[in-house]
Amino acid sequence: MSRYLVQLDFTSFIKFNSLAFACANTLFSPFNAFFTFQSSGINTAIFALLLAPFAGLLLGMIFGALAFPLYRLLTTHSQFLASLSGTFQEVPNGPANEPVTDD
Repeated sequence: MSRYLVQLDFTSFIKFNSLAFACANTLFSPFNAFFTFQSSGINTAIFALLLAPFAGLLLGMIFGALAFPLYRLLTTHSQFLASLSGTFQEVPNGPANEPVTDD
């Protein structure tokens, strides 16, 4: 596997952060719903369970915007924090909904 130094731009950082927060919030939403059920009842618990992914997206955007300057500073000064390894594929500059092919 290849290893690259990467520094995301603001938009990509917000996208990644929002996705991470939405996944984490969805994963932990049953625990939150259980504790909400104990204090507020079943209707509020179900409401909290259904809104968890959307709340995660919103929190990811807010905290991503606040954390971006720190992310930029840390990845500028640390190769360890800026390095990623894995399989990468370059995306052409066409519209986002075009399928990517291996030509």
